[in-house]
Amino acid sequence: MAIRKFPSMTALRGFEACARHLNFSQAALELHITQSAISHQIKQLEEVMGAQFFDRNAGAMTLTKAGAELLPTVRSFLKDINALAGRFERDAQGQSMVELFVHDSFANTWLIPRLPRFHAAHPDIRIQLNTHEFSRFDHPAGQAAIRLGEDHAAWPGLYSEFILPEKIFPVCSPALIARLGLPDSVADVLRYPIILRWRSLLNGEMVSTPSWDYWLEKNQLTALPFDCSLTVPHSSMAVLAAIRGLGVAMARTSHISDELQTGVLQKLVDEEMDCGTGYHFLCAPGKEHTPEIRRILEWFRSESLQPTHQ
Repeated sequence: MAIRKFPSMTALRGFEACARHLNFSQAALELHITQSAISHQIKQLEEVMGAQFFDRNAGAMTLTKAGAELLPTVRSFLKDINALAGRFERDAQGQSMVELFVHDSFANTWLIPRLPRFHAAHPDIRIQLNTHEFSRFDHPAGQAAIRLGEDHAAWPGLYSEFILPEKIFPVCSPALIARLGLPDSVADVLRYPIILRWRSLLNGEMVSTPSWDYWLEKNQLTALPFDCSLTVPHSSMAVLAAIRGLGVAMARTSHISDELQTGVLQKLVDEEMDCGTGYHFLCAPGKEHTPEIRRILEWFRSESLQPTHQ
């Protein structure tokens, strides 16, 4: 392999900042250097690489074809170097970092309230939460995911373990119960204002989640009318609306814990209905045996056995 001169790290960082801002002044401000210095970095990079990366016409700056081709490679390189440097630093400090992919509602309502216990038990493990849908586990650091699916869902190519079954039940504020009273039967729940949740697909179609549908079907109540007081896109939003007294939300065991214990929400019926779904712990095959992933998995197992409400 022929040895050639490579661009400097500072020139690559300067190029990435310029490509993002399409403005030398803003890129220089971000990197805490002068505009002259960043212009010199780009000129040096273009000389080393033998290509022009920016067009500067009529005061506007755009990426050339060569610049657009170089940009993803530079961003990937800088990301990998940064991740590796971070891992070396944590190793030197005796720390490990695990990137954990989770749904935002699960993170907000179940995971984050419990994380202080994890950090108290494992101060040497740092967790980085990521709410983006993952496609593969390819980060140099440890990675795992918590995903909602059917009890016996298959996750091809991944280690999977079912850790937290889901049950559903209707909840509302004590103020709503004080105003309308407790239901005399399961069917009587439908005389309360109901909070529905929906999600939007990319094509604009609105799709209702199965929680209320499932509950009504299992209780043979699908033919009865009910009052929909509010429609929201997220489970956490439905819970918040119920706390504010706007109606009855269909709660999941993973989304309700402190609210029932503190009394800001109450169950309308005692029954908790098994809906055949729950949360799975996922990681790349073999990673479940690494020390940091194994300890996180063991912690999830123990937490799933703890009561979520009274």
